[in-house]
Formats: sequence, C-alpha cells, structure tokens
Amino acid sequence: MERTGKYTVVETCNDHGTMTLREHPRNGTFHVVEYGGPAVQEALADLDVGSVVHLTLRRAGRRGNAWCAEAARSVEIPP
Repeated sequence: MERTGKYTVVETCNDHGTMTLREHPRNGTFHVVEYGGPAVQEALADLDVGSVVHLTLRRAGRRGNAWCAEAARSVEIPP
C-alpha cells in the first residue's frame, strides 16, 4: 500500500530514526520507521515539529501503523 500527500511533523526523528506525522490537514497519524534512502532520512531528520512535507509513504510490514518514507520534499503553507 502506498500513499502520497502532505504531512505535518508531530514528533521529530528520535534516536531510533523514527518519527510521527499527521496527515495534513486531516488527523490520520503515521509512524515512519524506514526510509527509501539516506537522502530522504536526512531531509526528514532536519524538520522541526509543525513542518509540512510532501511524502510518498509505503507500508512497512503487514500490520500496524509503520511506514517507509520513499520520497520527501518540503511544502510551504501560506499563512
């Protein structure tokens, strides 16, 4: 299963490389536990809480709410 859209950072990358996102502007929560490559992981690690990012997510495994971020780019939301 794959999803593409805008997500808001709820919890930044922790020591285990995981982060929590909320589907923007909805409220679905996603836990990123894998990355499509080092460039994607570095881009997401630099984001602050509240940042909005356009992501392509792929389910990591068969159960639970664990996702792999395949691609990422920052999004500027107008005030």
